[in-house]
Amino acid sequence: MGRLNIVSILTLLATLVGLATAQAQAPQAPTRPDQIDYAMFPLAEAKDSPQCRLHVTGDTFAFDPAVSNPSMTCPDAFAWTLFVRSVRDNFWEDWTTDRQMWPSDPWPRCRPGTAPDRCCPAIEISNTGAPEHCPAYPGPTPGVPSHQVRAPVTAHQMSMEQALGVLGKSDGRWDNVPAILKSPVIGALQDELIFRNKPMVDYVFDNELYHTEGLIRVFDNFVTALGSAAPRRPAAPNPAKSHDAPPFLTKIDFPIAALMVKANWLAADRAAQVGINPDDQEHPYIVMNFVPRSPPGDATPASPKPYLLLSMHISSKDVPNWTWATFEHVNNQGRCDWTGCNDSFGYPVQAKDTTSAGSAALASNYIGPNKTRNIDGSGVDAFDLAGAYPDGGEISPVLGALFAQGDIGTGNGINRSGRPTRQDAAWRSYRLKGTQVDFVTATGVPTKLGNSVTEAGFVNSASCLTCHSRAAITREGVPAFAIFADRMSDAGLAESVNGAPNPAWFSVNAFFGVGTQREAPQVMAVQTDFVWGFRFACPMDPRPLGPAWCKNLTTKGYSAPVPTRMMP
Repeated sequence: MGRLNIVSILTLLATLVGLATAQAQAPQAPTRPDQIDYAMFPLAEAKDSPQCRLHVTGDTFAFDPAVSNPSMTCPDAFAWTLFVRSVRDNFWEDWTTDRQMWPSDPWPRCRPGTAPDRCCPAIEISNTGAPEHCPAYPGPTPGVPSHQVRAPVTAHQMSMEQALGVLGKSDGRWDNVPAILKSPVIGALQDELIFRNKPMVDYVFDNELYHTEGLIRVFDNFVTALGSAAPRRPAAPNPAKSHDAPPFLTKIDFPIAALMVKANWLAADRAAQVGINPDDQEHPYIVMNFVPRSPPGDATPASPKPYLLLSMHISSKDVPNWTWATFEHVNNQGRCDWTGCNDSFGYPVQAKDTTSAGSAALASNYIGPNKTRNIDGSGVDAFDLAGAYPDGGEISPVLGALFAQGDIGTGNGINRSGRPTRQDAAWRSYRLKGTQVDFVTATGVPTKLGNSVTEAGFVNSASCLTCHSRAAITREGVPAFAIFADRMSDAGLAESVNGAPNPAWFSVNAFFGVGTQREAPQVMAVQTDFVWGFRFACPMDPRPLGPAWCKNLTTKGYSAPVPTRMMP
Protein backbone atom coordinates (compact mmCIF):
# COMPACT_ATOMS: atom_id res chain seq x y z
CA MET A 1 0.00 0.00 0.00
CA GLY A 2 1.08 3.53 -0.55
CA ARG A 3 3.31 4.61 -3.44
CA LEU A 4 6.82 5.66 -2.62
CA ASN A 5 8.02 9.08 -3.70
CA ILE A 6 11.42 8.03 -5.04
CA VAL A 7 12.62 11.61 -5.50
CA SER A 8 11.88 12.36 -1.87
CA ILE A 9 13.67 9.19 -0.80
CA LEU A 10 16.76 9.99 -2.89
CA THR A 11 16.89 13.46 -1.36
CA LEU A 12 16.59 12.06 2.14
CA LEU A 13 19.23 9.38 1.55
CA ALA A 14 21.67 11.87 0.08
CA THR A 15 21.22 14.00 3.17
CA LEU A 16 21.82 11.03 5.46
CA VAL A 17 24.98 10.05 3.58
CA GLY A 18 26.35 13.56 4.00
CA LEU A 19 25.41 13.64 7.67
CA ALA A 20 27.07 10.29 8.28
CA THR A 21 30.30 11.56 6.73
CA ALA A 22 30.24 14.62 8.95
CA GLN A 23 29.55 12.46 11.96
CA ALA A 24 32.59 10.30 11.25
CA GLN A 25 34.83 13.38 11.23
CA ALA A 26 33.37 15.09 14.28
CA PRO A 27 34.11 14.46 17.96
CA GLN A 28 31.40 12.80 20.00
CA ALA A 29 29.08 15.20 21.76
CA PRO A 30 28.32 14.77 25.44
CA THR A 31 25.43 12.43 26.22
CA ARG A 32 22.55 14.72 27.02
CA PRO A 33 18.90 15.01 26.01
CA ASP A 34 18.27 16.36 22.52
CA GLN A 35 15.22 17.01 20.33
CA ILE A 36 14.64 13.29 19.76
CA ASP A 37 14.76 12.63 23.49
CA TYR A 38 12.36 15.47 24.19
CA ALA A 39 9.95 14.12 21.54
CA MET A 40 10.15 10.65 23.08
CA PHE A 41 9.56 11.89 26.63
CA PRO A 42 5.71 11.69 26.51
CA LEU A 43 5.88 8.25 24.87
CA ALA A 44 8.35 6.87 27.43
CA GLU A 45 6.10 7.24 30.45
CA ALA A 46 5.53 3.93 32.25
CA LYS A 47 2.01 2.75 31.48
CA ASP A 48 1.50 0.64 34.63
CA SER A 49 0.74 2.36 37.93
CA PRO A 50 3.23 1.69 40.76
CA GLN A 51 0.24 0.14 42.57
CA CYS A 52 0.00 -2.65 40.00
CA ARG A 53 0.60 -6.02 41.63
CA LEU A 54 -0.20 -9.29 39.92
CA HIS A 55 -0.32 -12.39 42.09
CA VAL A 56 0.12 -15.84 40.57
CA THR A 57 -1.05 -18.71 42.76
CA GLY A 58 -1.77 -22.26 41.68
CA ASP A 59 -3.98 -22.18 38.60
CA THR A 60 -5.11 -18.57 38.99
CA PHE A 61 -3.72 -15.06 38.78
CA ALA A 62 -5.26 -11.85 40.07
CA PHE A 63 -4.44 -8.18 40.51
CA ASP A 64 -4.52 -6.48 43.89
CA PRO A 65 -8.07 -5.57 44.99
CA ALA A 66 -7.05 -1.91 44.84
CA VAL A 67 -6.76 -2.26 41.04
CA SER A 68 -10.41 -2.20 39.94
CA ASN A 69 -9.69 -1.92 36.20
CA PRO A 70 -6.31 -3.49 35.32
CA SER A 71 -6.81 -3.03 31.57
CA MET A 72 -6.58 0.74 32.12
CA THR A 73 -4.45 1.05 35.25
CA CYS A 74 -1.99 -1.74 34.43
CA PRO A 75 -2.16 -2.06 30.61
CA ASP A 76 1.31 -3.63 30.24
CA ALA A 77 0.74 -6.32 32.85
CA PHE A 78 -2.75 -6.83 31.45
CA ALA A 79 -1.30 -7.17 27.93
CA TRP A 80 0.93 -10.01 29.08
CA THR A 81 -2.08 -11.77 30.64
CA LEU A 82 -3.77 -11.48 27.22
CA PHE A 83 -0.66 -12.98 25.63
CA VAL A 84 -0.84 -15.89 28.07
CA ARG A 85 -4.58 -16.38 27.55
CA SER A 86 -4.25 -16.34 23.75
CA VAL A 87 -1.36 -18.82 23.69
CA ARG A 88 -3.01 -21.04 26.29
CA ASP A 89 -6.13 -21.12 24.09
CA ASN A 90 -4.12 -22.15 20.97
CA PHE A 91 -5.33 -19.14 19.01
CA TRP A 92 -3.39 -20.22 15.88
CA GLU A 93 -5.34 -23.48 15.70
CA ASP A 94 -8.64 -23.10 17.57
CA TRP A 95 -9.77 -19.55 16.75
CA THR A 96 -11.52 -18.26 13.62
CA THR A 97 -9.69 -16.34 10.87
CA ASP A 98 -11.18 -13.56 8.74
CA ARG A 99 -11.73 -15.96 5.87
CA GLN A 100 -13.60 -18.37 8.19
CA MET A 101 -15.73 -15.57 9.67
CA TRP A 102 -16.97 -14.13 6.37
CA PRO A 103 -18.08 -16.87 3.89
CA SER A 104 -17.89 -16.41 0.12
CA ASP A 105 -21.60 -17.14 -0.59
CA PRO A 106 -23.28 -16.42 2.76
CA TRP A 107 -26.66 -17.74 3.77
CA PRO A 108 -28.86 -16.04 6.41
CA ARG A 109 -29.42 -17.51 9.85
CA CYS A 110 -32.22 -20.05 10.10
CA ARG A 111 -35.27 -18.55 11.84
CA PRO A 112 -37.52 -20.48 14.24
CA GLY A 113 -39.99 -22.59 12.33
CA THR A 114 -38.18 -22.38 8.98
CA ALA A 115 -36.68 -25.36 7.19
CA PRO A 116 -32.87 -25.43 7.29
CA ASP A 117 -32.62 -25.03 3.53
CA ARG A 118 -30.16 -22.40 2.31
CA CYS A 119 -29.77 -21.00 5.82
CA CYS A 120 -27.28 -21.44 8.65
CA PRO A 121 -28.65 -23.28 11.68
CA ALA A 122 -25.43 -22.73 13.65
CA ILE A 123 -21.76 -21.87 13.37
CA GLU A 124 -19.95 -24.56 11.42
CA ILE A 125 -17.49 -26.40 13.68
CA SER A 126 -14.78 -27.45 11.24
CA ASN A 127 -11.23 -26.91 10.04
CA THR A 128 -12.25 -25.61 6.65
CA GLY A 129 -10.19 -22.54 5.86
CA ALA A 130 -12.70 -21.03 3.42
CA PRO A 131 -16.35 -21.77 4.25
CA GLU A 132 -18.85 -21.12 1.50
CA HIS A 133 -22.10 -20.40 3.34
CA CYS A 134 -21.78 -20.26 7.16
CA PRO A 135 -19.04 -18.96 9.50
CA ALA A 136 -16.68 -21.65 10.79
CA TYR A 137 -15.00 -22.08 14.15
CA PRO A 138 -12.23 -24.74 14.47
CA GLY A 139 -12.49 -25.04 18.25
CA PRO A 140 -12.40 -28.67 19.34
CA THR A 141 -12.09 -30.04 15.79
CA PRO A 142 -9.10 -32.44 15.61
CA GLY A 143 -6.17 -31.43 13.42
CA VAL A 144 -5.02 -28.12 12.00
CA PRO A 145 -7.23 -25.78 9.91
CA SER A 146 -6.33 -25.33 6.24
CA HIS A 147 -5.38 -21.68 6.56
CA GLN A 148 -4.02 -19.76 3.59
CA VAL A 149 -2.02 -16.65 4.40
CA ARG A 150 -2.98 -13.38 2.77
CA ALA A 151 -1.27 -10.12 1.98
CA PRO A 152 -1.24 -7.63 4.86
CA VAL A 153 -3.89 -4.94 4.74
CA THR A 154 -1.89 -2.09 6.23
CA ALA A 155 1.85 -2.47 5.63
CA HIS A 156 3.71 -0.42 3.02
CA GLN A 157 5.15 -2.71 0.40
CA MET A 158 8.21 -2.34 -1.81
CA SER A 159 10.13 -5.00 -3.69
CA MET A 160 13.77 -5.72 -2.98
CA GLU A 161 14.60 -4.68 -6.55
CA GLN A 162 12.89 -1.31 -6.13
CA ALA A 163 14.62 -0.64 -2.82
CA LEU A 164 18.06 -1.55 -4.18
CA GLY A 165 17.42 0.49 -7.31
CA VAL A 166 17.07 3.68 -5.27
CA LEU A 167 20.85 3.65 -4.81
CA GLY A 168 21.57 2.04 -8.17
CA LYS A 169 22.24 -1.41 -6.68
CA SER A 170 21.09 -4.70 -8.18
CA ASP A 171 23.14 -7.32 -6.34
CA GLY A 172 20.27 -8.58 -4.16
CA ARG A 173 22.23 -7.99 -0.95
CA TRP A 174 20.15 -7.03 2.07
CA ASP A 175 22.98 -4.89 3.43
CA ASN A 176 22.67 -2.62 0.38
CA VAL A 177 18.98 -1.88 0.94
CA PRO A 178 18.66 1.64 2.43
CA ALA A 179 17.75 1.38 6.11
CA ILE A 180 14.62 3.49 5.71
CA LEU A 181 13.30 1.06 3.07
CA LYS A 182 14.02 -2.24 4.82
CA SER A 183 10.70 -2.16 6.66
CA PRO A 184 8.62 -1.72 3.46
CA VAL A 185 10.55 -4.59 1.83
CA ILE A 186 9.68 -6.87 4.75
CA GLY A 187 6.16 -5.45 4.55
CA ALA A 188 5.89 -6.76 0.98
CA LEU A 189 7.20 -10.24 1.82
CA GLN A 190 5.28 -10.90 5.04
CA ASP A 191 1.76 -12.29 5.27
CA GLU A 192 -0.89 -11.97 7.95
CA LEU A 193 -3.75 -13.80 9.55
CA ILE A 194 -6.22 -12.45 12.09
CA PHE A 195 -7.70 -14.83 14.66
CA ARG A 196 -10.87 -14.16 16.68
CA ASN A 197 -12.09 -16.04 19.76
CA LYS A 198 -15.44 -17.77 20.21
CA PRO A 199 -17.28 -14.80 21.83
CA MET A 200 -16.45 -12.69 18.76
CA VAL A 201 -17.64 -15.40 16.37
CA ASP A 202 -20.83 -15.95 18.37
CA TYR A 203 -21.64 -12.24 18.31
CA VAL A 204 -21.10 -11.92 14.55
CA PHE A 205 -23.28 -14.97 13.90
CA ASP A 206 -26.01 -14.04 16.37
CA ASN A 207 -26.41 -10.57 14.85
CA GLU A 208 -25.97 -11.86 11.29
CA LEU A 209 -23.02 -9.56 10.63
CA TYR A 210 -21.19 -12.07 8.45
CA HIS A 211 -22.71 -10.74 5.22
CA THR A 212 -23.16 -7.33 3.60
CA GLU A 213 -26.93 -7.24 4.04
CA GLY A 214 -26.53 -7.66 7.81
CA LEU A 215 -24.24 -4.63 7.91
CA ILE A 216 -26.66 -2.60 5.80
CA ARG A 217 -29.37 -3.47 8.34
CA VAL A 218 -27.28 -1.96 11.16
CA PHE A 219 -26.70 1.21 9.15
CA ASP A 220 -30.40 1.56 8.36
CA ASN A 221 -31.37 0.86 11.98
CA PHE A 222 -29.00 3.59 13.16
CA VAL A 223 -30.41 6.15 10.73
CA THR A 224 -33.99 5.18 11.64
CA ALA A 225 -33.34 5.47 15.37
CA LEU A 226 -31.61 8.80 14.97
CA GLY A 227 -34.44 10.19 12.89
CA SER A 228 -37.25 8.99 15.12
CA ALA A 229 -36.08 8.57 18.70
CA ALA A 230 -33.20 11.03 19.27
CA PRO A 231 -31.94 11.90 21.79
CA ARG A 232 -32.91 8.52 23.23
CA ARG A 233 -31.68 5.26 21.77
CA PRO A 234 -33.32 1.86 21.42
CA ALA A 235 -32.40 -0.51 24.24
CA ALA A 236 -29.30 -2.47 23.26
CA PRO A 237 -29.46 -6.28 23.28
CA ASN A 238 -27.07 -8.17 25.56
CA PRO A 239 -24.04 -8.87 23.33
CA ALA A 240 -23.07 -11.96 25.33
CA LYS A 241 -26.40 -13.76 24.83
CA SER A 242 -27.84 -15.57 21.83
CA HIS A 243 -31.18 -14.68 20.25
CA ASP A 244 -33.68 -16.67 18.20
CA ALA A 245 -33.33 -14.13 15.40
CA PRO A 246 -30.99 -11.17 14.83
CA PRO A 247 -32.06 -8.41 17.27
CA PHE A 248 -32.65 -4.78 16.32
CA LEU A 249 -29.08 -3.50 16.35
CA THR A 250 -28.17 0.17 15.92
CA LYS A 251 -24.59 -0.17 17.15
CA ILE A 252 -22.03 -2.95 16.73
CA ASP A 253 -20.75 -3.57 20.25
CA PHE A 254 -18.84 -6.79 20.91
CA PRO A 255 -19.07 -8.59 24.27
CA ILE A 256 -16.46 -7.89 26.93
CA ALA A 257 -14.92 -11.34 26.42
CA ALA A 258 -14.05 -10.58 22.77
CA LEU A 259 -10.38 -11.06 21.92
CA MET A 260 -8.53 -10.93 18.60
CA VAL A 261 -4.95 -11.56 17.50
CA LYS A 262 -3.40 -10.21 14.30
CA ALA A 263 -0.31 -12.31 13.52
CA ASN A 264 2.34 -11.51 10.90
CA TRP A 265 4.26 -14.35 9.28
CA LEU A 266 7.24 -14.66 6.94
CA ALA A 267 7.90 -17.72 4.80
CA ALA A 268 10.94 -19.45 6.29
CA ASP A 269 12.54 -19.85 2.86
CA ARG A 270 12.55 -16.04 2.47
CA ALA A 271 14.04 -15.25 5.87
CA ALA A 272 17.71 -15.17 4.85
CA GLN A 273 16.84 -12.82 1.98
CA VAL A 274 15.98 -10.10 4.52
CA GLY A 275 18.67 -10.78 7.11
CA ILE A 276 16.68 -13.12 9.39
CA ASN A 277 18.14 -16.33 10.76
CA PRO A 278 15.25 -18.86 10.94
CA ASP A 279 17.44 -21.26 12.94
CA ASP A 280 18.36 -18.88 15.77
CA GLN A 281 18.84 -21.15 18.78
CA GLU A 282 19.02 -18.38 21.38
CA HIS A 283 15.80 -16.71 20.21
CA PRO A 284 13.86 -19.27 18.14
CA TYR A 285 10.75 -18.40 16.12
CA ILE A 286 7.30 -19.91 16.35
CA VAL A 287 6.99 -21.95 13.15
CA MET A 288 3.69 -22.96 11.55
CA ASN A 289 2.79 -24.48 8.18
CA PHE A 290 0.40 -22.44 6.02
CA VAL A 291 -0.81 -22.54 2.44
CA PRO A 292 1.04 -19.72 0.59
CA ARG A 293 -0.67 -16.93 -1.28
CA SER A 294 -1.63 -17.89 -4.83
CA PRO A 295 -0.05 -15.83 -7.63
CA PRO A 296 -2.58 -13.68 -9.54
CA GLY A 297 -4.57 -15.84 -11.92
CA ASP A 298 -3.22 -19.11 -10.52
CA ALA A 299 -5.97 -21.27 -9.02
CA THR A 300 -3.71 -24.27 -8.41
CA PRO A 301 -3.66 -25.03 -4.67
CA ALA A 302 -0.15 -24.84 -3.22
CA SER A 303 1.26 -27.16 -0.60
CA PRO A 304 1.68 -25.84 2.96
CA LYS A 305 5.14 -24.65 3.95
CA PRO A 306 6.78 -23.26 7.13
CA TYR A 307 6.24 -19.65 8.19
CA LEU A 308 7.94 -17.71 11.00
CA LEU A 309 5.88 -15.62 13.44
CA LEU A 310 7.46 -12.14 13.36
CA SER A 311 4.94 -10.15 15.39
CA MET A 312 1.38 -9.94 16.64
CA HIS A 313 -1.23 -7.48 17.87
CA ILE A 314 -3.64 -8.46 20.64
CA SER A 315 -6.86 -6.50 21.18
CA SER A 316 -9.36 -7.02 24.00
CA LYS A 317 -12.83 -5.56 24.56
CA ASP A 318 -12.22 -5.18 28.30
CA VAL A 319 -12.81 -1.45 27.81
CA PRO A 320 -15.35 0.08 25.38
CA ASN A 321 -12.63 1.30 22.98
CA TRP A 322 -10.66 -1.95 23.37
CA THR A 323 -7.23 -2.46 24.92
CA TRP A 324 -4.41 -2.60 22.37
CA ALA A 325 -1.03 -4.32 22.71
CA THR A 326 1.62 -5.25 20.18
CA PHE A 327 4.40 -7.83 20.46
CA GLU A 328 7.49 -8.37 18.29
CA HIS A 329 10.15 -11.02 17.99
CA VAL A 330 13.18 -9.75 19.86
CA ASN A 331 15.35 -9.96 16.70
CA ASN A 332 13.09 -7.81 14.50
CA GLN A 333 15.19 -5.19 12.75
CA GLY A 334 14.13 -1.73 13.83
CA ARG A 335 11.88 -3.14 16.55
CA CYS A 336 12.05 0.06 18.63
CA ASP A 337 12.57 2.54 15.76
CA TRP A 338 10.76 5.89 15.73
CA THR A 339 8.79 5.59 19.01
CA GLY A 340 10.81 3.21 21.20
CA CYS A 341 9.63 0.12 23.10
CA ASN A 342 7.71 0.46 26.36
CA ASP A 343 7.11 -2.44 28.77
CA SER A 344 6.83 -1.83 32.49
CA PHE A 345 6.01 -5.44 33.37
CA GLY A 346 7.57 -8.23 31.33
CA TYR A 347 11.24 -7.51 30.60
CA PRO A 348 12.76 -4.67 32.66
CA VAL A 349 15.46 -2.77 30.80
CA GLN A 350 18.98 -3.20 32.15
CA ALA A 351 20.43 0.28 32.70
CA LYS A 352 23.69 1.00 30.87
CA ASP A 353 24.80 3.59 33.39
CA THR A 354 23.97 4.98 36.81
CA THR A 355 22.32 8.15 35.56
CA SER A 356 19.56 9.41 37.80
CA ALA A 357 17.05 12.21 37.82
CA GLY A 358 17.75 14.05 41.03
CA SER A 359 17.84 11.38 43.72
CA ALA A 360 15.56 8.91 41.88
CA ALA A 361 16.80 6.03 39.74
CA LEU A 362 15.57 5.90 36.17
CA ALA A 363 12.58 3.73 35.32
CA SER A 364 13.29 0.39 33.64
CA ASN A 365 10.36 0.32 31.19
CA TYR A 366 11.66 2.11 28.08
CA ILE A 367 14.10 1.40 25.26
CA GLY A 368 14.57 4.50 23.12
CA PRO A 369 15.04 4.42 19.34
CA ASN A 370 18.60 3.96 18.06
CA LYS A 371 20.33 7.22 17.18
CA THR A 372 23.35 8.39 15.26
CA ARG A 373 24.86 11.02 17.52
CA ASN A 374 26.32 14.40 16.65
CA ILE A 375 25.76 14.00 12.93
CA ASP A 376 26.79 17.52 12.02
CA GLY A 377 29.35 18.18 14.73
CA SER A 378 27.02 20.41 16.72
CA GLY A 379 25.23 17.92 18.96
CA VAL A 380 22.30 17.15 16.65
CA ASP A 381 21.25 13.48 16.53
CA ALA A 382 19.26 11.48 13.96
CA PHE A 383 17.46 8.16 13.93
CA ASP A 384 19.60 5.11 13.15
CA LEU A 385 17.06 2.81 11.52
CA ALA A 386 16.60 -0.95 10.97
CA GLY A 387 19.19 -2.01 13.53
CA ALA A 388 19.16 -4.46 16.41
CA TYR A 389 17.87 -3.62 19.89
CA PRO A 390 18.78 -5.06 23.29
CA ASP A 391 17.00 -8.16 24.47
CA GLY A 392 15.24 -6.15 27.17
CA GLY A 393 16.71 -7.94 30.16
CA GLU A 394 15.66 -11.02 32.04
CA ILE A 395 12.00 -12.01 32.19
CA SER A 396 10.36 -10.60 35.30
CA PRO A 397 9.61 -13.15 38.06
CA VAL A 398 5.85 -12.54 37.82
CA LEU A 399 5.76 -13.01 34.04
CA GLY A 400 7.91 -16.11 34.45
CA ALA A 401 5.36 -17.43 36.94
CA LEU A 402 2.53 -16.64 34.50
CA PHE A 403 4.29 -18.58 31.74
CA ALA A 404 4.92 -21.51 34.06
CA GLN A 405 1.30 -21.53 35.21
CA GLY A 406 0.06 -21.67 31.62
CA ASP A 407 2.75 -24.20 30.61
CA ILE A 408 3.96 -21.64 28.07
CA GLY A 409 7.52 -21.64 26.74
CA THR A 410 8.54 -24.52 28.98
CA GLY A 411 10.08 -26.63 26.20
CA ASN A 412 13.52 -26.66 24.61
CA GLY A 413 14.86 -26.27 21.11
CA ILE A 414 12.91 -25.36 17.97
CA ASN A 415 9.61 -27.00 17.12
CA ARG A 416 9.92 -27.73 13.38
CA SER A 417 6.74 -29.80 13.08
CA GLY A 418 4.80 -26.92 11.53
CA ARG A 419 2.26 -27.13 14.35
CA PRO A 420 3.09 -24.88 17.33
CA THR A 421 2.36 -25.85 20.90
CA ARG A 422 2.06 -23.68 23.97
CA GLN A 423 5.19 -25.37 25.36
CA ASP A 424 7.41 -24.11 22.51
CA ALA A 425 10.44 -22.30 23.90
CA ALA A 426 10.00 -19.76 21.09
CA TRP A 427 7.17 -17.99 22.97
CA ARG A 428 9.92 -16.53 25.16
CA SER A 429 11.40 -14.77 22.12
CA TYR A 430 8.63 -12.17 21.90
CA ARG A 431 8.61 -8.77 23.58
CA LEU A 432 5.88 -6.28 24.33
CA LYS A 433 6.45 -3.25 22.09
CA GLY A 434 3.79 -1.19 23.85
CA THR A 435 0.14 -0.77 24.84
CA GLN A 436 -2.51 1.84 24.09
CA VAL A 437 -5.73 2.69 25.91
CA ASP A 438 -6.18 6.42 25.11
CA PHE A 439 -6.18 8.53 21.95
CA VAL A 440 -4.06 11.25 23.61
CA THR A 441 -2.06 11.71 26.79
CA ALA A 442 -3.38 13.70 29.74
CA THR A 443 -1.67 16.75 28.21
CA GLY A 444 -3.12 16.24 24.74
CA VAL A 445 -0.14 14.64 22.99
CA PRO A 446 -1.37 12.02 20.47
CA THR A 447 -0.46 8.53 21.65
CA LYS A 448 1.15 6.18 19.14
CA LEU A 449 1.51 2.45 18.85
CA GLY A 450 2.86 0.64 15.83
CA ASN A 451 4.71 -2.52 14.98
CA SER A 452 7.77 -2.61 12.72
CA VAL A 453 6.18 -5.46 10.72
CA THR A 454 2.43 -4.96 11.00
CA GLU A 455 2.75 -1.21 10.37
CA ALA A 456 5.82 -1.53 8.15
CA GLY A 457 6.78 1.88 6.80
CA PHE A 458 4.50 4.07 8.93
CA VAL A 459 5.31 3.32 12.56
CA ASN A 460 6.12 7.00 13.08
CA SER A 461 2.44 7.94 12.62
CA ALA A 462 0.67 4.75 13.69
CA SER A 463 -2.04 4.66 16.35
CA CYS A 464 -4.02 1.43 16.80
CA LEU A 465 -6.89 3.26 18.47
CA THR A 466 -7.28 6.06 15.92
CA CYS A 467 -6.80 3.80 12.93
CA HIS A 468 -9.40 1.33 14.16
CA SER A 469 -11.81 4.12 15.11
CA ARG A 470 -12.16 4.58 11.34
CA ALA A 471 -13.41 1.02 10.90
CA ALA A 472 -16.88 1.90 9.63
CA ILE A 473 -19.44 1.10 6.96
CA THR A 474 -21.41 3.17 4.47
CA ARG A 475 -25.09 2.77 3.66
CA GLU A 476 -24.03 0.03 1.21
CA GLY A 477 -22.42 -2.04 3.96
CA VAL A 478 -18.89 -1.57 2.66
CA PRO A 479 -15.84 0.16 4.23
CA ALA A 480 -16.18 3.91 4.54
CA PHE A 481 -12.50 4.80 4.87
CA ALA A 482 -9.04 3.90 3.67
CA ILE A 483 -6.29 2.90 6.09
CA PHE A 484 -3.95 5.74 5.18
CA ALA A 485 -4.45 9.49 5.31
CA ASP A 486 -3.84 11.87 2.40
CA ARG A 487 -0.51 13.07 3.74
CA MET A 488 3.01 11.75 3.21
CA SER A 489 6.06 11.21 5.39
CA ASP A 490 9.49 12.61 4.52
CA ALA A 491 10.27 9.29 2.83
CA GLY A 492 7.31 9.62 0.48
CA LEU A 493 5.25 7.02 2.36
CA ALA A 494 1.58 7.53 3.18
CA GLU A 495 0.91 8.13 6.87
CA SER A 496 -1.91 6.87 9.05
CA VAL A 497 -4.03 8.91 11.45
CA ASN A 498 -3.44 9.44 15.16
CA GLY A 499 -4.91 11.49 17.97
CA ALA A 500 -8.63 12.00 18.64
CA PRO A 501 -11.08 10.89 15.89
CA ASN A 502 -12.76 13.54 13.78
CA PRO A 503 -16.57 13.56 14.29
CA ALA A 504 -16.98 14.75 10.69
CA TRP A 505 -15.76 11.34 9.53
CA PHE A 506 -19.11 9.93 10.62
CA SER A 507 -21.76 12.63 10.29
CA VAL A 508 -22.15 16.29 9.38
CA ASN A 509 -24.92 18.84 9.63
CA ALA A 510 -26.74 18.78 6.31
CA PHE A 511 -29.15 21.14 4.56
CA PHE A 512 -32.65 19.60 4.43
CA GLY A 513 -32.39 16.69 6.79
CA VAL A 514 -35.41 15.02 8.37
CA GLY A 515 -38.78 15.80 6.87
CA THR A 516 -39.15 19.56 6.64
CA GLN A 517 -36.21 20.32 8.93
CA ARG A 518 -33.77 22.52 7.10
CA GLU A 519 -30.72 21.26 9.04
CA ALA A 520 -30.22 17.81 10.54
CA PRO A 521 -27.39 15.28 10.69
CA GLN A 522 -26.34 13.54 7.52
CA VAL A 523 -24.92 10.13 8.41
CA MET A 524 -21.73 9.41 6.48
CA ALA A 525 -20.61 6.20 8.19
CA VAL A 526 -21.51 3.92 11.10
CA GLN A 527 -18.65 2.61 13.18
CA THR A 528 -18.07 -1.17 13.42
CA ASP A 529 -16.66 -1.21 16.97
CA PHE A 530 -13.04 -0.75 15.91
CA VAL A 531 -13.06 -3.96 13.84
CA TRP A 532 -11.72 -3.59 10.30
CA GLY A 533 -12.55 -7.22 9.53
CA PHE A 534 -16.07 -6.34 8.40
CA ARG A 535 -14.51 -5.19 5.14
CA PHE A 536 -14.35 -8.90 4.25
CA ALA A 537 -18.12 -9.43 4.35
CA CYS A 538 -19.64 -10.80 1.13
CA PRO A 539 -23.15 -10.08 -0.15
CA MET A 540 -25.94 -12.67 -0.24
CA ASP A 541 -27.52 -11.00 -3.28
CA PRO A 542 -25.67 -9.67 -6.34
CA ARG A 543 -23.89 -6.47 -5.40
CA PRO A 544 -20.93 -4.59 -6.90
CA LEU A 545 -18.61 -4.39 -3.90
CA GLY A 546 -16.82 -6.95 -1.74
CA PRO A 547 -13.64 -9.04 -1.43
CA ALA A 548 -12.37 -10.94 -4.46
CA TRP A 549 -13.50 -14.29 -3.02
CA CYS A 550 -17.20 -13.29 -2.95
CA LYS A 551 -19.44 -15.38 -5.24
CA ASN A 552 -22.15 -12.75 -5.78
CA LEU A 553 -20.21 -9.75 -7.07
CA THR A 554 -21.57 -7.94 -10.10
CA THR A 555 -21.12 -4.56 -11.77
CA LYS A 556 -24.31 -4.81 -13.82
CA GLY A 557 -26.56 -1.82 -13.29
CA TYR A 558 -24.25 -0.28 -10.69
CA SER A 559 -24.42 3.47 -10.09
CA ALA A 560 -22.58 5.63 -7.61
CA PRO A 561 -24.31 5.88 -4.20
CA VAL A 562 -26.25 9.02 -3.39
CA PRO A 563 -25.40 10.94 -0.20
CA THR A 564 -27.02 9.43 2.89
CA ARG A 565 -29.88 11.46 4.36
CA MET A 566 -31.78 10.75 7.53
CA MET A 567 -35.26 9.43 6.92
CA PRO A 568 -38.22 10.36 9.14
